[in-house]
Amino acid sequence: MNEEISNAAATDEQSDSEDVLSLRNLSRTERAAIADDTLNKLRVGWYQSCEGSRIDLAEDITFSVQHTVLYTEDDLQNRKKLISSIDQQANQSSLVTDTTSYRRIEIRYCTTLQAAQSLTTEMDENSVGVLNFASAKNPGGGFLKGSSAQEESIARSSSLYSTVIQPRIFNEFYDYNRRGRSGIYSHRIIYSPRVTIFKDDNGDILSSPYHVGMVTVPAPNASVIRQPELIRSTMVERVRRLLCVFEANKHDCLVLGAFGCGVFRNDPFDVATIFRQLLESEEFKDSFKRIIFAVFNQDMYQIFKQVFTDSDSSHAENKTRGINLHNNQEHFAERNQRHKRKNKDRQRRTESNNADEIYEKIYNDYKNSQR
Repeated sequence: MNEEISNAAATDEQSDSEDVLSLRNLSRTERAAIADDTLNKLRVGWYQSCEGSRIDLAEDITFSVQHTVLYTEDDLQNRKKLISSIDQQANQSSLVTDTTSYRRIEIRYCTTLQAAQSLTTEMDENSVGVLNFASAKNPGGGFLKGSSAQEESIARSSSLYSTVIQPRIFNEFYDYNRRGRSGIYSHRIIYSPRVTIFKDDNGDILSSPYHVGMVTVPAPNASVIRQPELIRSTMVERVRRLLCVFEANKHDCLVLGAFGCGVFRNDPFDVATIFRQLLESEEFKDSFKRIIFAVFNQDMYQIFKQVFTDSDSSHAENKTRGINLHNNQEHFAERNQRHKRKNKDRQRRTESNNADEIYEKIYNDYKNSQR
């Protein structure tokens, strides 16, 4: 697993997110400690609830790990073929949900985990799918080091890391994306079924865990690409494919969000518009019955709300552009420089401690604990 340093390294150290997703003001050290505690619980396969009861994780972790799927570019070319193939493998065509009776799309000012927990209480948790705004190159983003973004919060709170650290996934997804230098990344997608979420955003243990299907995919890194048409066409196809994966795996209740609108600097108006246009298209208009866009950034929340509440998505642009925080180019240029400086400092400090060795050790420890 030899890492190649790409042009996008400065903004791919951690996952993309619209904002720091923590309800308490946790320090990096505290977040890293929470991540370490999560890994320990995954290794032993259980945890003790605040009420003192034992909550078993091992069976669900094993199922999730064994059934995690990597979809390649070719796998996602044909939507109907993908759905048919999964139906045949699982023999579950009868589980297809009728979504034509109603559909509800909400824009909520909340975190992904808050939306996911809420949705699993309202709907059958087997129907709930969650989009993970992933790092293209590092499993869990920077959660082991205490970074804070959407993927890091999910990884600190769930069994997701166990599914994506597997060598077969690491080699064909993370290592594969590390070879690229453009910031576009591949259209490859990881699907992890029945991911167990047993902590909240603050790292507090849940009395009762819940389960979701997780789609792990990176957005194109607009801060590196800087070609508007290429960015948009890539994002359209990326979103189309991730929606295909949700649909094919029978998740008709989704938690989505401001995908790629943080350090990757995709325009939140464009991203919201792409989601709306695809969800209203002939391809997906009858595919999903509940969708929550969890957006934990006030400016982006207003943009998504405007795009989805306007009677015609094509008319929302003039209203929304005025509050588009991405017009402030100086702010993002300065932010990008900070990331570059931090990345160089971190590289010097950890030169002798290769990240791949850490990931392999954790994976091997986890596997040994299951024997």
